[in-house]
Amino acid sequence: KGQEEIWNEMLQKLNSYTKKHKSILVPTKYAADLKLGNWVGLQRAYYRNKTLSIDRINRLESIGFAWDPLDAQWMGLYQKLVAYKKEYRSTKVPVRYTEDPQLAQWTYLQRMFYKKNKLTDKRTELLNSIGFVWDPHDKQWMEMYNRLVAYKKQYKHTNVPLNYPADPQLGRWIDYNRYRKSKSTEKRIELLNSIKFSW
Repeated sequence: KGQEEIWNEMLQKLNSYTKKHKSILVPTKYAADLKLGNWVGLQRAYYRNKTLSIDRINRLESIGFAWDPLDAQWMGLYQKLVAYKKEYRSTKVPVRYTEDPQLAQWTYLQRMFYKKNKLTDKRTELLNSIGFVWDPHDKQWMEMYNRLVAYKKQYKHTNVPLNYPADPQLGRWIDYNRYRKSKSTEKRIELLNSIKFSW
């Protein structure tokens, strides 16, 4: 068999794999066909070294070949998050999301990478474009703060009773913030001081 014939056969195998597994990402040590896993790795290496012909590049791309498997994996999980947001109107995937633990772990990791400045601008932009919540605790805090602002507008003070019947959560939140003042961020203290919060 000539090189071209072997290459075409491998492309057919890859195409069959993609249809069967609904994924173009063949593991390097794919037990059912080790040759296919190796071949896919070689195509990426040739592409990186610019030794893969335009014809072969086009044929691989025509079946959705991923030159960077990590990027393809990231985009796959990003699409799952987009679908999650459509369904639940939120990007705050619970840590113990049993329906898709991989998505839960992935969203947690994106926040970690972002905090450590290890997320690319492109990925940050994509996540921002769907209203990704970088700090879920900060968002919750702001929601409670806005409820306190509304309370102050109505009653002209911030002394919400601990067991305030109209919003029991607000009373507990205030008590918690007083107790944790020393651990609060400057921004939060400033916001509370700006509405004459009584510590």
